[in-house]
Amino acid sequence: MTVNWLLFLPAVVLLWTPIALLQGKKARHRVVDIGWHGYWPRTFFFGLHWFDLVRATVGAALLCRATAVDLIQAGIDAHPSLLLRAGVLLVGALLQCRGHLEPKTIHAPFAYIAGLVLGSLYPTVAVFSLALTLVLAIGPGLPGAFFPLVTLIGAGLGYLLESMTGLFDAATLAPALVAPWLLTFLLGKPFSSTYRSRARIEITSPLK
Repeated sequence: MTVNWLLFLPAVVLLWTPIALLQGKKARHRVVDIGWHGYWPRTFFFGLHWFDLVRATVGAALLCRATAVDLIQAGIDAHPSLLLRAGVLLVGALLQCRGHLEPKTIHAPFAYIAGLVLGSLYPTVAVFSLALTLVLAIGPGLPGAFFPLVTLIGAGLGYLLESMTGLFDAATLAPALVAPWLLTFLLGKPFSSTYRSRARIEITSPLK
């Protein structure tokens, strides 16, 4: 197994940094299964989510390059590299599921998982997988289904568009994608997500 450590180590730092460490005073948690009317702008434009998306995308891309292997030439010798990649991605996803502001829920790392998809799969497969998943999960109001759906759709499209190479990439990524969803069943906790709190306007007396 050959690993490019100059790419591997930065990838691990990006992927394994828990998002809970970066949540500031302006972050608030809300269970995803309850109504989000009035919260969407503060969620979508929350800079922490965009940072999560970018760092997961970059980290996953670096990891894939660091553990790249020719499946046809390597054959069974490719398995250690793929297992290492899958393990790093899985640990990274699990580390994002704990939000320090709301320990009684499972933090739903939507942006992080989307970043893993963008950084690990072929661009066409990744974009169409995320688009279909959003339509099927977020549209009907089933946000928790995002994780198993993107896993299945990514594997299906990976095989259809990129044959066995795409299927192996999706299979390597699958444990990380489905892990948050499985945690909700194993721990019996609901998903929650973060949004930006409203700025408080303090009125001070002009006599002070």
